[in-house]
Amino acid sequence: MKRLTFIALILIIPVFVYAHIYIIETAPSEGELLKKAPEKVRITFVGSVEPVFSKIEVFDRNGKKISGKTRYLEDNTVIEVDLKGDIPPGIYTVKWKCMSLDGHKQAGEYTFRIE
Repeated sequence: MKRLTFIALILIIPVFVYAHIYIIETAPSEGELLKKAPEKVRITFVGSVEPVFSKIEVFDRNGKKISGKTRYLEDNTVIEVDLKGDIPPGIYTVKWKCMSLDGHKQAGEYTFRIE
């Protein structure tokens, strides 16, 4: 019985360990003050995201979307978007959502500022 329990634990533990992905880096980073507008926003995850259900959008202080289409890089562990047009100083909000390959969904947002 003990051996059966041990084998069951070995098979189940990886499911719990890899159940969620998480962000390891954002560029620009949360709360960052930039001297000039970035060309793109990039989020790096530990683990791959499902492209159909994962995206980044960037909005100005008036709620106008200033980002293009989301791209998926490096085996879908990195997602990024280009920023469109002339981007003036101000506070910008990055909204992201993702789904890991095992179906767990996550979402969040953060801001950065251009002086």
